[in-house]
Amino acid sequence: MSKINLNTFDLTQLPSAEDDDFEFKSSVTSHNDLKKKLGCAVSGFANSGGGCFIAGVDGNGEADGGFPLKIGKQDLRDWIDQIVNQVEPTPKYDIKLIHDSMGRGTIHPDSAVLLVIVHESHAGPHMAPDNHYYIRAGAHTVKAKHFIVDAIWAKRHFSKPRLTHLFRLKPDKAQAIQLGILALTDAPAIDVKINIVPLPKMMQNCESLLPLQSSVIDRNNPFFFDVVTYFKAKENFGEDVYVEVEYYDLAGNCYQYKQKVEVTGSVPPISIGNDYPAQTVKALESISKVVQSLTNYRNTYRENAVKPSFSLSKPSEDTFITIEKQIPEILAAMRKDLCEYPFAREFIIIPKGAIYNGDPNNLILEYYLEDYSWLRSKLRILENHALIYDITYNDVPRFVISEELAAYLTSV
Repeated sequence: MSKINLNTFDLTQLPSAEDDDFEFKSSVTSHNDLKKKLGCAVSGFANSGGGCFIAGVDGNGEADGGFPLKIGKQDLRDWIDQIVNQVEPTPKYDIKLIHDSMGRGTIHPDSAVLLVIVHESHAGPHMAPDNHYYIRAGAHTVKAKHFIVDAIWAKRHFSKPRLTHLFRLKPDKAQAIQLGILALTDAPAIDVKINIVPLPKMMQNCESLLPLQSSVIDRNNPFFFDVVTYFKAKENFGEDVYVEVEYYDLAGNCYQYKQKVEVTGSVPPISIGNDYPAQTVKALESISKVVQSLTNYRNTYRENAVKPSFSLSKPSEDTFITIEKQIPEILAAMRKDLCEYPFAREFIIIPKGAIYNGDPNNLILEYYLEDYSWLRSKLRILENHALIYDITYNDVPRFVISEELAAYLTSV
Protein backbone atom coordinates (compact mmCIF):
# COMPACT_ATOMS: atom_id res chain seq x y z
CA MET A 1 0.00 0.00 0.00
CA SER A 2 1.05 3.62 -0.44
CA LYS A 3 2.62 5.29 2.56
CA ILE A 4 0.26 7.24 4.84
CA ASN A 5 1.37 10.47 6.49
CA LEU A 6 0.05 10.19 10.05
CA ASN A 7 0.50 13.91 10.68
CA THR A 8 -1.90 14.93 7.91
CA PHE A 9 -4.23 11.92 7.61
CA ASP A 10 -7.94 12.50 8.32
CA LEU A 11 -11.24 10.80 7.54
CA THR A 12 -11.61 12.65 4.22
CA GLN A 13 -8.79 10.45 2.87
CA LEU A 14 -10.67 7.21 3.57
CA PRO A 15 -12.12 5.35 0.57
CA SER A 16 -15.90 4.92 0.42
CA ALA A 17 -15.62 1.14 0.83
CA GLU A 18 -13.21 -1.49 2.12
CA ASP A 19 -10.50 -2.74 -0.24
CA ASP A 20 -7.12 -4.51 -0.16
CA ASP A 21 -5.61 -1.76 1.97
CA PHE A 22 -8.45 -0.74 4.30
CA GLU A 23 -10.68 -2.68 6.71
CA PHE A 24 -13.56 -0.91 8.50
CA LYS A 25 -15.20 -1.82 11.82
CA SER A 26 -18.31 -0.10 13.18
CA SER A 27 -18.54 1.57 16.59
CA VAL A 28 -21.26 -0.92 17.53
CA THR A 29 -18.71 -3.77 17.42
CA SER A 30 -18.25 -5.23 20.89
CA HIS A 31 -14.87 -4.92 22.55
CA ASN A 32 -14.33 -8.69 22.46
CA ASP A 33 -15.17 -8.87 18.75
CA LEU A 34 -12.98 -5.85 18.04
CA LYS A 35 -10.10 -7.53 19.84
CA LYS A 36 -10.44 -10.68 17.70
CA LYS A 37 -10.93 -8.76 14.45
CA LEU A 38 -7.93 -6.50 15.09
CA GLY A 39 -5.57 -9.43 15.82
CA CYS A 40 -6.61 -11.20 12.61
CA ALA A 41 -6.39 -7.99 10.56
CA VAL A 42 -2.88 -7.18 11.79
CA SER A 43 -1.77 -10.71 10.81
CA GLY A 44 -3.48 -10.39 7.41
CA PHE A 45 -2.06 -6.97 6.56
CA ALA A 46 1.46 -7.87 7.73
CA ASN A 47 1.40 -10.99 5.54
CA SER A 48 0.01 -9.08 2.52
CA GLY A 49 2.13 -5.96 2.12
CA GLY A 50 0.61 -3.76 4.82
CA GLY A 51 -2.67 -1.93 5.32
CA CYS A 52 -4.95 0.06 7.65
CA PHE A 53 -7.50 -1.11 10.22
CA ILE A 54 -10.12 1.59 10.91
CA ALA A 55 -12.43 1.15 13.93
CA GLY A 56 -15.33 3.54 14.53
CA VAL A 57 -16.65 3.92 10.95
CA ASP A 58 -19.45 2.28 8.98
CA GLY A 59 -19.09 0.35 5.72
CA ASN A 60 -18.86 3.61 3.75
CA GLY A 61 -15.99 5.03 5.79
CA GLU A 62 -18.27 7.46 7.69
CA ALA A 63 -17.67 7.94 11.43
CA ASP A 64 -20.54 6.32 13.37
CA GLY A 65 -19.71 7.45 16.91
CA GLY A 66 -16.20 6.19 17.54
CA PHE A 67 -14.82 4.16 20.44
CA PRO A 68 -14.43 5.52 24.00
CA LEU A 69 -10.94 6.73 24.94
CA LYS A 70 -10.91 4.28 27.84
CA ILE A 71 -11.72 0.57 27.77
CA GLY A 72 -12.54 -0.08 31.39
CA LYS A 73 -9.67 1.56 33.29
CA GLN A 74 -7.22 1.18 30.41
CA ASP A 75 -6.44 3.88 27.84
CA LEU A 76 -7.65 2.98 24.34
CA ARG A 77 -4.14 3.31 22.87
CA ASP A 78 -2.64 0.98 25.51
CA TRP A 79 -5.46 -1.50 24.97
CA ILE A 80 -4.72 -1.54 21.23
CA ASP A 81 -0.97 -1.91 21.82
CA GLN A 82 -1.63 -4.94 23.98
CA ILE A 83 -3.69 -6.62 21.26
CA VAL A 84 -1.26 -5.91 18.40
CA ASN A 85 1.69 -7.21 20.41
CA GLN A 86 0.00 -10.60 20.69
CA VAL A 87 0.68 -11.12 16.95
CA GLU A 88 3.84 -13.22 16.48
CA PRO A 89 6.20 -11.83 15.37
CA THR A 90 4.82 -8.34 15.96
CA PRO A 91 5.07 -6.27 12.77
CA LYS A 92 5.92 -2.59 12.69
CA TYR A 93 2.77 -0.52 13.20
CA ASP A 94 1.48 2.96 14.07
CA ILE A 95 -1.62 4.11 15.94
CA LYS A 96 -3.59 7.33 15.47
CA LEU A 97 -6.74 8.46 17.26
CA ILE A 98 -8.93 10.78 15.16
CA HIS A 99 -11.26 13.11 17.09
CA ASP A 100 -12.54 15.32 14.21
CA SER A 101 -14.80 13.68 11.62
CA MET A 102 -14.14 16.49 9.10
CA GLY A 103 -17.77 16.28 8.00
CA ARG A 104 -17.71 12.52 7.43
CA GLY A 105 -20.14 11.26 10.04
CA THR A 106 -20.12 11.90 13.80
CA ILE A 107 -17.64 11.25 16.60
CA HIS A 108 -19.05 11.34 20.16
CA PRO A 109 -17.35 13.33 22.94
CA ASP A 110 -14.57 11.44 24.74
CA SER A 111 -14.44 9.05 21.78
CA ALA A 112 -12.25 8.63 18.71
CA VAL A 113 -11.97 6.79 15.44
CA LEU A 114 -9.08 4.36 15.72
CA LEU A 115 -6.51 4.04 12.94
CA VAL A 116 -3.93 1.18 13.09
CA ILE A 117 -1.41 1.26 10.25
CA VAL A 118 0.42 -2.04 9.67
CA HIS A 119 3.64 -1.67 7.66
CA GLU A 120 4.87 -4.06 4.99
CA SER A 121 6.89 -6.81 6.66
CA HIS A 122 9.81 -8.97 5.56
CA ALA A 123 9.69 -11.05 8.75
CA GLY A 124 6.53 -13.08 8.03
CA PRO A 125 4.53 -15.13 8.31
CA HIS A 126 2.78 -13.37 11.21
CA MET A 127 0.47 -15.46 13.40
CA ALA A 128 -2.68 -14.01 14.97
CA PRO A 129 -3.50 -14.54 18.68
CA ASP A 130 -5.81 -17.44 17.69
CA ASN A 131 -2.73 -19.34 16.37
CA HIS A 132 -3.75 -19.01 12.72
CA TYR A 133 -2.12 -17.14 9.84
CA TYR A 134 -4.18 -14.65 7.81
CA ILE A 135 -3.87 -12.79 4.52
CA ARG A 136 -5.91 -10.13 2.73
CA ALA A 137 -8.14 -11.35 -0.10
CA GLY A 138 -9.69 -8.27 -1.67
CA ALA A 139 -11.72 -6.52 1.04
CA HIS A 140 -11.62 -9.51 3.39
CA THR A 141 -9.21 -11.03 5.91
CA VAL A 142 -9.08 -14.81 5.45
CA LYS A 143 -7.07 -17.72 6.84
CA ALA A 144 -3.99 -18.50 4.75
CA LYS A 145 -3.68 -21.96 3.24
CA HIS A 146 -0.61 -24.04 4.07
CA PHE A 147 1.12 -23.48 0.72
CA ILE A 148 0.72 -19.71 1.13
CA VAL A 149 2.26 -19.85 4.60
CA ASP A 150 5.16 -21.86 3.13
CA ALA A 151 5.59 -19.25 0.40
CA ILE A 152 5.71 -16.46 2.99
CA TRP A 153 8.38 -18.38 4.90
CA ALA A 154 10.40 -18.66 1.68
CA LYS A 155 9.92 -14.95 0.99
CA ARG A 156 11.16 -14.20 4.49
CA HIS A 157 14.47 -15.86 3.65
CA PHE A 158 14.93 -14.33 0.20
CA SER A 159 13.80 -10.86 1.26
CA LYS A 160 16.77 -10.60 3.60
CA PRO A 161 20.06 -9.39 2.16
CA ARG A 162 22.54 -12.26 1.88
CA LEU A 163 26.14 -11.55 0.92
CA THR A 164 29.04 -13.74 -0.16
CA HIS A 165 32.56 -13.22 -1.54
CA LEU A 166 34.33 -13.99 -4.82
CA PHE A 167 37.87 -13.64 -6.18
CA ARG A 168 38.44 -12.60 -9.79
CA LEU A 169 41.17 -11.32 -12.12
CA LYS A 170 40.88 -7.56 -12.46
CA PRO A 171 39.23 -6.67 -15.80
CA ASP A 172 41.75 -5.30 -18.33
CA LYS A 173 44.56 -5.84 -15.79
CA ALA A 174 44.85 -9.57 -15.19
CA GLN A 175 48.04 -9.30 -13.13
CA ALA A 176 45.91 -8.04 -10.21
CA ILE A 177 43.44 -10.14 -8.21
CA GLN A 178 40.31 -8.57 -6.75
CA LEU A 179 38.09 -9.66 -3.87
CA GLY A 180 34.41 -8.92 -4.38
CA ILE A 181 31.38 -8.81 -2.08
CA LEU A 182 28.21 -9.89 -3.92
CA ALA A 183 24.49 -10.16 -3.11
CA LEU A 184 22.79 -13.56 -3.25
CA THR A 185 19.22 -12.24 -2.91
CA ASP A 186 17.22 -9.38 -4.41
CA ALA A 187 17.15 -7.48 -1.10
CA PRO A 188 19.80 -4.72 -0.98
CA ALA A 189 22.42 -4.57 1.75
CA ILE A 190 23.00 -0.99 2.92
CA ASP A 191 25.67 0.77 4.99
CA VAL A 192 28.14 -2.03 4.24
CA LYS A 193 31.49 -2.13 6.07
CA ILE A 194 34.22 -4.52 4.90
CA ASN A 195 37.32 -5.62 6.82
CA ILE A 196 40.11 -8.09 6.03
CA VAL A 197 41.87 -9.63 9.04
CA PRO A 198 44.83 -9.84 8.99
CA LEU A 199 45.67 -7.54 6.10
CA PRO A 200 47.49 -9.14 3.15
CA LYS A 201 51.07 -7.94 2.69
CA MET A 202 50.23 -5.69 -0.26
CA MET A 203 47.41 -3.94 1.63
CA GLN A 204 49.22 -3.18 4.87
CA ASN A 205 49.89 0.41 3.81
CA CYS A 206 46.13 0.85 3.28
CA GLU A 207 45.15 0.09 6.88
CA SER A 208 43.87 3.64 7.42
CA LEU A 209 41.31 3.12 4.64
CA LEU A 210 39.64 0.21 6.42
CA PRO A 211 36.93 -0.68 6.95
CA LEU A 212 35.99 -0.17 3.30
CA GLN A 213 32.48 1.23 3.06
CA SER A 214 29.74 0.99 0.45
CA SER A 215 26.33 2.64 0.71
CA VAL A 216 24.61 -0.28 -1.03
CA ILE A 217 25.41 -3.73 -2.44
CA ASP A 218 22.79 -5.58 -4.48
CA ARG A 219 22.62 -7.94 -7.45
CA ASN A 220 23.43 -5.12 -9.87
CA ASN A 221 26.06 -3.42 -7.71
CA PRO A 222 28.75 -5.76 -6.35
CA PHE A 223 31.81 -4.30 -4.61
CA PHE A 224 35.29 -5.34 -5.86
CA PHE A 225 38.71 -4.14 -4.70
CA ASP A 226 42.37 -5.09 -5.37
CA VAL A 227 43.99 -7.35 -2.78
CA VAL A 228 47.08 -8.99 -4.32
CA THR A 229 49.04 -9.49 -7.55
CA TYR A 230 48.72 -12.73 -9.49
CA PHE A 231 52.48 -13.27 -9.17
CA LYS A 232 53.17 -15.05 -5.86
CA ALA A 233 49.53 -14.55 -4.89
CA LYS A 234 49.49 -17.20 -2.17
CA GLU A 235 52.68 -15.90 -0.55
CA ASN A 236 51.62 -12.24 -0.61
CA PHE A 237 48.00 -12.83 0.41
CA GLY A 238 48.82 -15.02 3.37
CA GLU A 239 46.99 -17.76 5.24
CA ASP A 240 44.18 -17.73 7.81
CA VAL A 241 42.79 -14.52 6.32
CA TYR A 242 39.15 -13.65 7.04
CA VAL A 243 36.78 -11.24 5.35
CA GLU A 244 34.38 -9.61 7.81
CA VAL A 245 31.32 -7.73 6.54
CA GLU A 246 28.72 -5.83 8.56
CA TYR A 247 25.59 -4.56 6.83
CA TYR A 248 21.92 -3.62 7.33
CA ASP A 249 18.61 -4.25 5.60
CA LEU A 250 16.04 -1.57 4.78
CA ALA A 251 14.34 -2.12 8.13
CA GLY A 252 17.54 -1.35 10.01
CA ASN A 253 18.33 -4.93 11.04
CA CYS A 254 22.05 -5.65 11.33
CA TYR A 255 23.75 -8.67 9.72
CA GLN A 256 27.30 -9.99 9.77
CA TYR A 257 29.22 -12.16 7.32
CA LYS A 258 32.57 -13.66 8.33
CA GLN A 259 34.39 -16.19 6.20
CA LYS A 260 37.91 -17.51 5.81
CA VAL A 261 39.18 -16.68 2.31
CA GLU A 262 41.89 -18.41 0.29
CA VAL A 263 43.15 -16.92 -2.95
CA THR A 264 44.78 -20.16 -4.12
CA GLY A 265 42.52 -21.97 -6.58
CA SER A 266 39.95 -19.17 -6.51
CA VAL A 267 40.94 -17.52 -9.82
CA PRO A 268 41.62 -19.00 -13.27
CA PRO A 269 45.10 -18.92 -14.84
CA ILE A 270 46.00 -15.81 -16.81
CA SER A 271 45.38 -16.33 -20.53
CA ILE A 272 44.40 -14.44 -23.66
CA GLY A 273 42.69 -17.28 -25.50
CA ASN A 274 39.66 -17.40 -27.73
CA ASP A 275 37.41 -16.32 -24.88
CA TYR A 276 38.73 -12.76 -25.17
CA PRO A 277 39.22 -11.98 -28.89
CA ALA A 278 38.94 -8.22 -28.45
CA GLN A 279 41.55 -8.17 -25.69
CA THR A 280 43.81 -10.42 -27.77
CA VAL A 281 43.67 -8.09 -30.77
CA LYS A 282 44.33 -5.10 -28.53
CA ALA A 283 47.31 -6.82 -26.90
CA LEU A 284 48.80 -7.80 -30.28
CA GLU A 285 48.35 -4.28 -31.63
CA SER A 286 50.13 -2.89 -28.58
CA ILE A 287 53.01 -5.35 -29.03
CA SER A 288 53.23 -4.44 -32.72
CA LYS A 289 53.53 -0.74 -31.87
CA VAL A 290 56.30 -1.42 -29.37
CA VAL A 291 58.23 -3.57 -31.84
CA GLN A 292 57.88 -0.91 -34.54
CA SER A 293 59.04 1.75 -32.11
CA LEU A 294 62.13 -0.27 -31.20
CA THR A 295 62.91 -0.78 -34.89
CA ASN A 296 62.69 2.95 -35.59
CA TYR A 297 65.12 3.73 -32.78
CA ARG A 298 67.66 1.15 -33.92
CA ASN A 299 69.54 3.56 -36.19
CA THR A 300 69.40 6.52 -33.81
CA TYR A 301 70.77 7.29 -30.36
CA ARG A 302 69.48 3.93 -29.06
CA GLU A 303 71.69 1.93 -31.46
CA ASN A 304 73.82 0.50 -28.68
CA ALA A 305 71.03 -0.17 -26.20
CA VAL A 306 70.97 -3.72 -24.92
CA LYS A 307 67.47 -5.05 -25.33
CA PRO A 308 66.02 -7.31 -22.60
CA SER A 309 66.01 -10.98 -23.41
CA PHE A 310 63.10 -13.12 -22.39
CA SER A 311 65.45 -16.10 -22.38
CA LEU A 312 67.45 -14.76 -19.44
CA SER A 313 67.31 -16.94 -16.37
CA LYS A 314 65.78 -15.68 -13.16
CA PRO A 315 68.23 -13.28 -11.45
CA SER A 316 69.99 -14.72 -8.44
CA GLU A 317 70.17 -13.12 -5.03
CA ASP A 318 73.80 -12.17 -5.77
CA THR A 319 72.63 -10.33 -8.88
CA PHE A 320 70.25 -8.18 -6.87
CA ILE A 321 72.97 -7.45 -4.29
CA THR A 322 75.34 -6.34 -7.06
CA ILE A 323 72.70 -4.10 -8.62
CA GLU A 324 71.93 -2.59 -5.20
CA LYS A 325 75.57 -1.53 -4.95
CA GLN A 326 75.55 -0.03 -8.46
CA ILE A 327 72.28 1.97 -8.33
CA PRO A 328 71.19 2.12 -4.67
CA GLU A 329 69.37 5.44 -4.91
CA ILE A 330 67.13 4.34 -7.80
CA LEU A 331 66.19 1.03 -6.16
CA ALA A 332 65.50 2.83 -2.89
CA ALA A 333 63.06 5.17 -4.65
CA MET A 334 61.35 2.27 -6.42
CA ARG A 335 61.13 0.28 -3.19
CA LYS A 336 59.44 3.21 -1.42
CA ASP A 337 56.95 3.71 -4.26
CA LEU A 338 56.06 0.02 -4.55
CA CYS A 339 55.46 -0.23 -0.82
CA GLU A 340 52.99 2.64 -1.14
CA TYR A 341 51.51 1.53 -4.47
CA PRO A 342 51.96 -2.27 -4.59
CA PHE A 343 50.02 -2.72 -7.84
CA ALA A 344 52.01 -0.13 -9.85
CA ARG A 345 54.21 -1.66 -12.55
CA GLU A 346 54.91 1.18 -15.02
CA PHE A 347 57.11 4.27 -14.69
CA ILE A 348 58.39 7.13 -16.81
CA ILE A 349 61.43 9.41 -16.63
CA ILE A 350 60.84 13.11 -17.28
CA PRO A 351 62.47 16.45 -16.44
CA LYS A 352 61.11 18.38 -13.49
CA GLY A 353 58.30 20.73 -14.45
CA ALA A 354 57.14 18.54 -17.31
CA ILE A 355 53.53 17.36 -17.31
CA TYR A 356 52.64 13.86 -18.46
CA ASN A 357 49.06 13.30 -19.62
CA GLY A 358 48.52 9.59 -19.18
CA ASP A 359 45.57 7.31 -18.59
CA PRO A 360 44.02 8.42 -15.24
CA ASN A 361 42.93 4.82 -14.62
CA ASN A 362 46.48 3.45 -14.89
CA LEU A 363 48.88 4.45 -12.10
CA ILE A 364 52.30 5.35 -13.55
CA LEU A 365 55.27 6.19 -11.32
CA GLU A 366 57.43 9.19 -12.23
CA TYR A 367 61.18 9.71 -11.76
CA TYR A 368 62.92 12.99 -12.57
CA LEU A 369 66.13 13.22 -14.58
CA GLU A 370 67.49 15.95 -12.27
CA ASP A 371 67.27 13.68 -9.19
CA TYR A 372 69.67 11.02 -10.48
CA SER A 373 72.90 11.45 -12.42
CA TRP A 374 73.05 9.43 -15.66
CA LEU A 375 69.59 8.05 -14.94
CA ARG A 376 68.98 6.58 -18.40
CA SER A 377 72.32 4.80 -18.42
CA LYS A 378 71.73 3.37 -14.95
CA LEU A 379 68.36 2.02 -15.97
CA ARG A 380 70.10 -0.04 -18.65
CA ILE A 381 71.62 -2.08 -15.85
CA LEU A 382 68.11 -3.22 -14.98
CA GLU A 383 67.27 -3.73 -18.66
CA ASN A 384 70.34 -5.93 -19.16
CA HIS A 385 69.02 -8.29 -16.50
CA ALA A 386 65.45 -8.19 -17.88
CA LEU A 387 64.24 -6.56 -14.65
CA ILE A 388 62.58 -3.69 -16.52
CA TYR A 389 61.30 -3.46 -20.09
CA ASP A 390 61.22 -0.38 -22.31
CA ILE A 391 57.73 0.20 -23.74
CA THR A 392 58.26 3.77 -24.99
CA TYR A 393 55.93 4.76 -27.82
CA ASN A 394 56.24 8.58 -27.79
CA ASP A 395 58.75 11.19 -26.59
CA VAL A 396 58.51 10.11 -22.94
CA PRO A 397 60.68 7.10 -21.95
CA ARG A 398 58.35 4.55 -20.38
CA PHE A 399 59.14 1.23 -18.70
CA VAL A 400 57.52 -1.82 -17.08
CA ILE A 401 58.85 -3.25 -13.83
CA SER A 402 59.18 -7.05 -13.93
CA GLU A 403 57.41 -9.13 -11.30
CA GLU A 404 60.79 -10.49 -10.16
CA LEU A 405 62.07 -6.98 -9.42
CA ALA A 406 58.79 -5.95 -7.77
CA ALA A 407 58.84 -9.04 -5.57
CA TYR A 408 62.43 -8.39 -4.54
CA LEU A 409 61.84 -4.71 -3.71
CA THR A 410 58.72 -5.37 -1.65
CA SER A 411 60.18 -8.29 0.25
CA VAL A 412 63.32 -6.59 1.56
